[in-house]
Amino acid sequence: MFWRRLGTPGADASATAAPPSAVPAERVGPLPPEPWDPAAPVARLPVTNDGLQPLELVLEPYCWSEWLEPGSKVTVVTVGRPDTDRPWTGTSVPDEPFELQYLADTLVVWPYGDLVLLLDAAGNELYRYP
Repeated sequence: MFWRRLGTPGADASATAAPPSAVPAERVGPLPPEPWDPAAPVARLPVTNDGLQPLELVLEPYCWSEWLEPGSKVTVVTVGRPDTDRPWTGTSVPDEPFELQYLADTLVVWPYGDLVLLLDAAGNELYRYP
């Protein structure tokens, strides 16, 4: 369904298993991203392709595109600015964190936050900006 786009695949765990007394090896791949401010507002938009054809999900203005196979589920998450009257940047109404546009086989999502994440059905991160 999806290819994991963040991080690097690790080596086979059985081939590199170290004895308990050994010094831990260096971490393989990038460190996990920093969490966002817990006081920041968070909005989630679940997207499910209940159709019979693949659906293209486009995140704008980041030009990010994923094809959702029939039955696939993802969640678009946007994190706003804490302690402001308008937590969602780019929108004219402060309580609207998303704008959607549906085309024949494409769903375009405009998330209005400072941080945008795309999660698969298991909660794995597929995309993060910035």
